Amino acid sequence: MASYIDTAIERAWNLLDRGEPEKALDLMAGVDSNAARRWVVEASAHLELDDLAKARTAIDKASSLGGAAGLGGDVEYLWTRAEICLREWKLAEAEELYGKVAAAERTSAVLERLALLADLRHDQSGADALLAEAEEIDADAAPHPPRLSPQQFEHVLDEAVELLPDEFRAALDGVRVVIDQVPSEGLIDKADCGETPPDMLGLFVGASKLEESPEDSGGLPPVIHLFQRNLERASIDRDELVNEIRITLYHELGHYLGFDEDGVADMGLQ
Repeated sequence: MASYIDTAIERAWNLLDRGEPEKALDLMAGVDSNAARRWVVEASAHLELDDLAKARTAIDKASSLGGAAGLGGDVEYLWTRAEICLREWKLAEAEELYGKVAAAERTSAVLERLALLADLRHDQSGADALLAEAEEIDADAAPHPPRLSPQQFEHVLDEAVELLPDEFRAALDGVRVVIDQVPSEGLIDKADCGETPPDMLGLFVGASKLEESPEDSGGLPPVIHLFQRNLERASIDRDELVNEIRITLYHELGHYLGFDEDGVADMGLQ
């Protein structure tokens, strides 16, 4: 017979699968704090809530309670720790952990993560081989992304710009748009790396219109970086890619216009 802890933890994972991390945390509050697996669930829930610091604290608590022998083969622990390391840009550690997950369960989800890490190492052929394998395992969950040449991607970007609202299209006059294959650590603010994960689709760098001043006129213009390989990976075909670029531009232009993350979210990306 399953124990109360086992039952509660299984229910919490089901809540996370349904996109209810707050309820999962409420449920875990009633579980023995010495149970290592409780803290794995809490770490995953905090990740869903974009609280990287609390996720790290919880997974370290799980490690201290469970030890290598107790949690070293636990796929949920390995996956959650790998996700945290990925968000922290600890890429070598993340790849090692995802590799252990793949050795236990070679799923399309872990292959997609390994493909992302291959892209970040600029191994595009290796990334595409992993994505092809993921598609073989589960074509519905992991269809192979569209791949475009630089010129084709520029054309798709032009189509996406035409779909922007007038105010946002006009705002592009004050911003330089740069297409990169993937993000690089040089673009990342290490003090806030949780907001800029390696699988992000775009990034705004520079002063917003609200922060601009006449003294800035001789400086470099603000920049929106679009990450082609990540955008392609987030799409199943060319039409969806156009839409992903439009939404990403909308989001990053919102930052240029002075909206914070909550403000951009409140605008709605339709």
